[in-house]
Amino acid sequence: MRNDPFAPLTARQRRKRMLRRFSGRLLQPLRPARIKPRRQGPANLVLVGVDTLRADHLGCYGYGRPTSPHLDRLAGQGTIFSDAAACAPWTLPSFASALTGVTPGVHGAYLPGPVRNMDTQPPRRLDDRIITLAAHLEAQGYRTAAFYSNQFFAFGLAESFAEHHYLNDEAAEVVRVALEWIRRHGDRPFFCFVLLNDPHEPTTPAPEDLAPFLTSASAHGADTSAAMLRGLARWGEPPAPHLGKAPAADAPEIAPALAVKLAIYDAAIHQTDRAIGTLDKQLVAWGLGEHTLRSVFSDHGEEFLDHMGWARSWDHDPRGIFGIGHGHSMFQELLHVPWLAWGSGVPAGVRRPDPVSLLDLAPTLLDWMGLPPLPAPPTVSPAAADQMAPLLTGSSMARSGTDDAERVILAEAMAYGPDLVSVRKGRWKLIARRDGSPLAMFDLAGDPAEKKDAAADHPQELADLQAIATRWRDSGWAASGNDGDGGSWQDMDAEIHQRLKDLGYAE
Repeated sequence: MRNDPFAPLTARQRRKRMLRRFSGRLLQPLRPARIKPRRQGPANLVLVGVDTLRADHLGCYGYGRPTSPHLDRLAGQGTIFSDAAACAPWTLPSFASALTGVTPGVHGAYLPGPVRNMDTQPPRRLDDRIITLAAHLEAQGYRTAAFYSNQFFAFGLAESFAEHHYLNDEAAEVVRVALEWIRRHGDRPFFCFVLLNDPHEPTTPAPEDLAPFLTSASAHGADTSAAMLRGLARWGEPPAPHLGKAPAADAPEIAPALAVKLAIYDAAIHQTDRAIGTLDKQLVAWGLGEHTLRSVFSDHGEEFLDHMGWARSWDHDPRGIFGIGHGHSMFQELLHVPWLAWGSGVPAGVRRPDPVSLLDLAPTLLDWMGLPPLPAPPTVSPAAADQMAPLLTGSSMARSGTDDAERVILAEAMAYGPDLVSVRKGRWKLIARRDGSPLAMFDLAGDPAEKKDAAADHPQELADLQAIATRWRDSGWAASGNDGDGGSWQDMDAEIHQRLKDLGYAE
């Protein structure tokens, strides 16, 4: 593919990229390198969040397509959590939970109300009483900086870093800018957070990444014209059919378009993987590899009509689309996320099969770094602590021998639809309304794709999960948001509003 089919969609990004690189070259002589590879003291931390990356599209999680050669290699050098779960099915509440170690109902950064619709309603910001990983590390003497390509990270998280820079650009450029910051700050402990947004809509991978994945779709007769590719950068604009309004996933007019959409998504993952490989290679070249803990995770996955039938049956999305995107359901394609780590302090060659949560990410990183744990959130009252606090806060997974197959894992904070929750204990997972009334229960050991509702055949397991959901609601620390809302999109700063429109939000 010689020409870039997405060039009309990325023209503004490319112009800003050229200006950024030009000004960077002018300023570089005034910004000398400060790399100290063999310094003493605590390890550096480089944490990469990849927005909209489902675990089962990576080779190290069993995917058959070659989307992630660099991550597959790096995972073998450290620890990979095979069964990690997001705390919410969309960006803001999930990243906030990962970087604070508490659930959305505790940290406050979520969309409130009994029925949510992010197209018409903005979310709340992070509660400023909650201590983030960045603020905690700064208190330990770390330099901190965040480079992010999703504006929702700036609803209280970005502001907790000493420096934060929004870059609506491809992964390679965000990594380049982050590396330039590390080049100038590598002489003392640093925490660099990098949020890469390439798999998120509009998904516009480079031609060299797209071509190999598009081959199979072309071989099956799919339309791979530039116009079709641009139409499927989101969920379907003419001439592409809208995937979220399909009568069925295998409909004749939908199946070829879905194959092209999956090729675009996989190509974006490959593009992201290549940038992460560049990041790690440069850290090693600078002599920082042995003294830097590196970790990669995702905030949530993505649905590609996996549960369109369920979505049509429940009919709860106020946008009138079904089975596509994220923020609208609690199925595993959204909640099962990758989390891997390697480098300083991380056990090598370890694959953890036990269920864990992104609540555990910050506590585990701090444990590997030999640093004090995050302080307890002041918003969790003693009344809630006796039963629910252990489920609302993370714990370290760094030490071996801590597997707990019966651990309870919670998810909440929908972006579209009613206030649904997920309660998982061992192999059993309940998707329910906030009051615990079930929509479906699944046996993830025997039915990992969540195709069969097992509630009727396992009444005792259903009752146990419902009881947990009820206690959660009654604890007062659930993200129901019935005590106010996040205001109006019209109240937002014009620049922030435009940034979110670029990602398909706040239309």
